[in-house]
Amino acid sequence: MKTIKTYIRNIAISTVLIITACNTAMPQGTDSRKKFTKEEKIFAGLIITPQTTSISNNDFVSTVPLQQKNGMSFSLAAEGGYYFSKMIGISIGAGMSSYSAEQALDSCSFKFTATDTDLESYEMRVKGKSITETQKLSFLNIPVRILVKIPAGEKLGFFIKAGISFDIPMTKTFEGSGIFTYDGYYAAYPVLLHDIPVYFPANKSTSSSGTLELKSLSQTIVASGGAFFRVNESIHLSLGVNFCKSLGNISAYTTDSYRLTSKPDELNSIMGGAENAGVMGLGLSLGLRYYLR
Repeated sequence: MKTIKTYIRNIAISTVLIITACNTAMPQGTDSRKKFTKEEKIFAGLIITPQTTSISNNDFVSTVPLQQKNGMSFSLAAEGGYYFSKMIGISIGAGMSSYSAEQALDSCSFKFTATDTDLESYEMRVKGKSITETQKLSFLNIPVRILVKIPAGEKLGFFIKAGISFDIPMTKTFEGSGIFTYDGYYAAYPVLLHDIPVYFPANKSTSSSGTLELKSLSQTIVASGGAFFRVNESIHLSLGVNFCKSLGNISAYTTDSYRLTSKPDELNSIMGGAENAGVMGLGLSLGLRYYLR
């Protein structure tokens, strides 16, 4: 939450500084200000954003740190909006955004009590190595944003947009792999069963794929800023930097009884063992806007 407040504070400070600079550089009586007085209130637009993405799986149950490799993706959105004044407005949109990332775990070890086919209790001891998982997510986005538009001449200007996006998951898949050794310790005898192919194999290569469990609705903070160019009285082109980060946990997993694997040929998603999962993206936004009036 502290990080999110920092982002909002920085956006607000940047807005104030840009407005102050533009007011200083372009007094009300200058020609450049007068040339920008055409009414531009209602608009529709398209935005495409190539971006670097990450999917965080925080506080994973393993004591070994989880490593992450970011991915690349594109998001596409349509928006419509209304300016209450020459500088301040609001917009609502609809679009699709995607995220991908690779999670890696060098090693892990854990144990738990299990029961065999003869209903005898034993201690299952699991060791894993070279564990990787690729996660891919996509969302239907409905962003609502406050707009700030700052003219800097007849053709050029600056913009800042910030708000909240309501996200519905569409794609939510994972593919994982790893090498695991399973040992069974029977305290009643006592004996340790090791390297028995069917029940307690050693260095067993395992892979899996499936569907991640996500909340049906999550929220993302979205913010962008940059410059726009007036092609003519109705059409604006824009280029800016776009940032987005999920608010809260997007995962629907419960970690109470989570195990990465509990038997040979089984491999569960890393996200299932994370206390908090989220997405983040940073990229360039390219926009086309058409003013209806």
